[in-house]
Amino acid sequence: MTTEQIIAAAFRHIALRFETALEEGRRSKRIDAEDLLQTLLALADELDPPVPDNVPPDAGCPNCGERDVDNLVWVSDEMVQCSRCRTTYRPDAEP
Repeated sequence: MTTEQIIAAAFRHIALRFETALEEGRRSKRIDAEDLLQTLLALADELDPPVPDNVPPDAGCPNCGERDVDNLVWVSDEMVQCSRCRTTYRPDAEP
């Protein structure tokens, strides 16, 4: 696939997502700056997906192995809860 084809496919994918959102009533047909910003960010993510920010393996969820910092939420000064499996644990505790 050429670079042009990859970019065209990304545009089509994002356009389809927005069309679906319009049909479902989750988006207005009036475009504003926020819509434009979200469209451009979605396109950038489609072309160059963000790399997840992972914690070290020994600090991940002991139940499901989740390591993405966006899914590990500090619930106190010492405890973290995994959003994926809801396990609460101390990331510095010995296994």
